[in-house]
Amino acid sequence: MPDRVANQDVTKGGWAGRLTAQVEARTPPERDRYLDFLRVAAILMVVLGHWVVRVIVAPEGEPQADYLLAVEPGWQWASLIWQVMPVIFLVGGVLNAQSWHRARANGDTAVPWVRHRARRLLRPTTALLLVVVPVWLAAELLASDMLLIEPGVALIPLWFVAAYLAVTSLTPATLALHVRGWSVPAIVAAVVAAGLLDALRLAEWGPVVGTQPLVGLPNFLLIWVAIHQLGHLWADDQLPARGMGQAGLVLAGVVGLAVLIGAGWPLTMVPVEGTELPNNAAPPTVALFALALVQTGLIVLARDPMRRVLAQPWFWTPVALLGARMLTLFLWHQVAMVVTTNLVVWLGWFPLTETVDARWWAQQPLWVLAFSVLLAGFVAVVGRFEDAGSSTSRPDSGGWGVTLSGVVLIACGVSGLLWLGVADMPPGLSLGFLVLFLAGSRFLGAFGQHSKG
Repeated sequence: MPDRVANQDVTKGGWAGRLTAQVEARTPPERDRYLDFLRVAAILMVVLGHWVVRVIVAPEGEPQADYLLAVEPGWQWASLIWQVMPVIFLVGGVLNAQSWHRARANGDTAVPWVRHRARRLLRPTTALLLVVVPVWLAAELLASDMLLIEPGVALIPLWFVAAYLAVTSLTPATLALHVRGWSVPAIVAAVVAAGLLDALRLAEWGPVVGTQPLVGLPNFLLIWVAIHQLGHLWADDQLPARGMGQAGLVLAGVVGLAVLIGAGWPLTMVPVEGTELPNNAAPPTVALFALALVQTGLIVLARDPMRRVLAQPWFWTPVALLGARMLTLFLWHQVAMVVTTNLVVWLGWFPLTETVDARWWAQQPLWVLAFSVLLAGFVAVVGRFEDAGSSTSRPDSGGWGVTLSGVVLIACGVSGLLWLGVADMPPGLSLGFLVLFLAGSRFLGAFGQHSKG
């Protein structure tokens, strides 16, 4: 409260001051601004990382698209810094725990809560799919030889929607474990099971789907749920509160990473597009969980000083504004990259280098600026769907049967769309997977309500 009073003079700063004052006035005093900052910072790092790793060069004058970690493997170490999706699941564990506790206190049950949280993901995602899939099909029919990057690349962020929806749907169960004091045993069990599956996957045991052995598929739940469970511990102040304990989390994660990578786990924390190289993210491995421990320790170490900074309206305002459109930014950033890149190559706006050299790096700010301008336009047009996703104006009578069926259909639809991107299959199949996604969204009440099932 003193900080707010002390900063009332921001209204004297013109339109920027008025905007800052409006944002400050609309922010509830009890809101944990640090959680918003973490989510926004993580998403912006993901967006920037995806844009920079897309390599556009023209050896012998012929434009071609490549992937930075494939053409310059020495940069794979940077994924240890730039892989920040664990932060999203960690913060999600905090927010979902707080939200479910509030819902229980208000007399709500698990099914309506899960369905409401699902709608916040699905409505913005549906808007993306209803644009990208038809464009993908039209491009395949009319301009397949003209595109340097296919529209299907824009669907890469969908993996997060499916994974986060599944983890969120399990929150009533994972939080029940937490309330009973079983969070740490559950995390240990999940990580041990994931480690065993890692060993089988790295030994190339069993059938391959896409580019990786199918045996690793359960890790999409095991690892992300384990990180989400760390968020439950944070929500109840059960993470280390003192600097030594917090530094201990960092040290444990660093040692774990060193041991695992030394034992044969991949160095890269993200998939290396265009290759069949193993990685620690698709599917997740215990090395990714070790990285999550490092990030968790650093986050709690920085918590108090960052909260003091975020109490300042000038710092909080951009975080709040970006946070209100965070999902839209994430879902549409690859669309901006695909559209801009193809236009730049067609129209010759940037002189392309032959290789990844100093001139290529010098051009990256121009590419990022161009992507940012188009992304801002997309956010202005479709950002409203993010608001629609949080609406609770209509009653929802869906039961567990239809809810779980919806989650499964969403997972199948997303998996199929992503599979098309790595299996070199006809884009026409995307219509079938789109139907699965839309059916799952319908089951979860994104476009209407259902009777109990």
